[in-house]
Amino acid sequence: MYSRTTPYLSRIKERTLLTGSKSTKKTYHFSLDIEGAEIAYQVGDSIGILPENDPKIVGAIIDCLKASGKEEIFDLRTNQTFSFQDYLFHKANLNRVNTSFFKLLAAPSDLLLAEKKADLTAYLHTHTLLDLLKLHKTAGLSPQELCKSLMPLMPRFYSIASSQKVFSSEIHLLVAHVSYTVNGQVRFGVGTHFLCDEAKVGSTPIPLYIQPSNHFTLPSDPTTPIILIGPGTGVAPFRAFLQERIATHAQGKNWLFFGERNSATDFHYRDFWQGLEKIGKLRLDLAFSRDQPEKIYVQHKMIEEKKRLWGWLQEGAHLYVCGDAEKMAKDVDAALHQIAREEGSLNEEEGRAYIKALRTEKRYLLDVY
Repeated sequence: MYSRTTPYLSRIKERTLLTGSKSTKKTYHFSLDIEGAEIAYQVGDSIGILPENDPKIVGAIIDCLKASGKEEIFDLRTNQTFSFQDYLFHKANLNRVNTSFFKLLAAPSDLLLAEKKADLTAYLHTHTLLDLLKLHKTAGLSPQELCKSLMPLMPRFYSIASSQKVFSSEIHLLVAHVSYTVNGQVRFGVGTHFLCDEAKVGSTPIPLYIQPSNHFTLPSDPTTPIILIGPGTGVAPFRAFLQERIATHAQGKNWLFFGERNSATDFHYRDFWQGLEKIGKLRLDLAFSRDQPEKIYVQHKMIEEKKRLWGWLQEGAHLYVCGDAEKMAKDVDAALHQIAREEGSLNEEEGRAYIKALRTEKRYLLDVY
């Protein structure tokens, strides 16, 4: 059994940019090779990937300490020994540092005063390890001292976008490249930079393991209708759901709400969804927020289709939401409460009780982050 400590070393079989040249995003389809591996996964599962840090950043940190990278590092968490360079590549969080590291810096700072705790948190949130090494004196700081103070590099999790009943020796992912600007510098998400920019197709080892979902999966009864709400990369598991429903000849109805910015550039897996719609296997409602003057999101499409959606719920449909937890999932939940009140003739308290019952019955399931 593969795990975080003993991952399977896969390779990228395919990496395809799905977004158009005029898109403001870069979203990729990945196929990871698991040929010959004893890996079994279910639709709704995720994979954990153990990324590598950016080699340019690793090299710059080694230079800041005037080190060679060959220094021996003993990892107290695992009782293993690494070279300094390997530790920085594979084990250390280089994007975020904590107070224990800040205390190692030679220059005293009033940010360490108790009353400045909030200021210190904000400062560390906007400065990476390399930023701090460049800004502060590090004379006498050894590689071992540095590594001892760093937080661990954590796995990155991605929803599986394929059914093993269709792709027996592959795992598909839908990955949006993450970039952002802090203090005038462009920075990248560690996991997506590794997968989209640094890893070489066919050669770079991709350490991975399956993260099972205990609840976010298809209904056991194949005749049960399903309502899928997945804007952006949140649509990934629903590609797997529908591949499996088609492969197993499930008779239940399928309905997808998908949203993105522009239909011309950001309609991920367009041919797959429209192909299913064409043969009557999928009802498809689309919300492209930038295709018209007013912003339209998936929750607006839900309200537009409130009568039909309520009807499906009365038929026993399971409703799934995947994607952004901060705003989208809350807006979808509010729309669902509104539909329960307006179409079910329920007051506010009764509406809340109805939605709570859906959750209890595992008919309203979320995979949000």
